[in-house]
Amino acid sequence: MYKITYLPTGHIFVIPEEEAKSLKEKYPDEYKILEKNGKKYRDKIVSKQKSSDNGSIYSKVVED
Repeated sequence: MYKITYLPTGHIFVIPEEEAKSLKEKYPDEYKILEKNGKKYRDKIVSKQKSSDNGSIYSKVVED
């Protein structure tokens, strides 16, 4: 059993390994694994950084 947290709300769930891995693959920015089979786990969250184009402020003004 894996203990994961849903980052936007902070809710913690204890779910089977298969479900935890599938959620982490589908939504890597929204879930964080806290424990694997009762042992603490240090999960790395990769944040997406947008690159700027030659000093253009277009990406800062227009939302995706």
